[in-house]
Amino acid sequence: MHDIPPSVMPSAPSSDRSFRRILVALDASPHSRAALDLAVRLAADLAADLEGLFVKDENLIRAAQLPFAAEVRTHSVSPKALNDRRVQRRLRRQADQAEAVLQAATEQAPVSYDFRVVEGQVTRQLLRAAEEADLVALGKTSTQSSRRRLGTTSEALLAESSTPVLVLRRAPRRRPPPSAYYDGSETAQQALRMAAGLADRGVPRTVFLPPGDETTTEQLRGEVHEVLGAPPARAQVHPLTPAEVDRLAALARRRGPGLFVMPGTGSPLVDASLQRFLYELDRPLLLVR
Repeated sequence: MHDIPPSVMPSAPSSDRSFRRILVALDASPHSRAALDLAVRLAADLAADLEGLFVKDENLIRAAQLPFAAEVRTHSVSPKALNDRRVQRRLRRQADQAEAVLQAATEQAPVSYDFRVVEGQVTRQLLRAAEEADLVALGKTSTQSSRRRLGTTSEALLAESSTPVLVLRRAPRRRPPPSAYYDGSETAQQALRMAAGLADRGVPRTVFLPPGDETTTEQLRGEVHEVLGAPPARAQVHPLTPAEVDRLAALARRRGPGLFVMPGTGSPLVDASLQRFLYELDRPLLLVR
């Protein structure tokens, strides 16, 4: 446990206090490091505690116990026998490396952090840990794949976690204002408040609205200003046309490198492929349920 004296902890606005504990899933992938970097920045800005979690994959451990298990590497001449002792040693080394990366990432940040190692099925353990967090951050995939691919663990967390999930493959160099999608639902209100809490000045860069008639659009626009507590001039509201709904990810990407916050229910994401959406967005996505 690494504690920061209260005197150096920054005070967070009341709108930010919903993020008291941020969980970040750690592994050896570059995407995981990107999630850690952004999680550390958020924890520092929002005065939140940070928990790093490394999961020893029980499926890998069980596989190593099979008599015919072998490891095949790209540049090796022949398969190498895989045994339980070797796998356990490798996982311990990876856990030590994950803790070292977490410690290094927080050395210059006023962040209180904890680090845990658990053994089990990766997705199940992360979902269980997420129940005690206010935000979960993880890499888009645990491999060095391109932005086109979405890992199975990330996909499961986005689909099943009741805790807001932040998924990304690279962290922006700075923390520009987020954008959000708002459709008037209770979940969308929560997502919009989170976007406001993550914006330096309390106002997202852009708030996208679903297609609708003029009356519905003006009602939603008024709700946006009411939720944000900001005058109309400060919040950029963009009502989507029916043709733009399928291009929401691309539109959000063009607004800048910031985080995109959206509700997981009742949004265009319900009818779209999550993998395709993240590919077209190519920005950190915070999904709220």
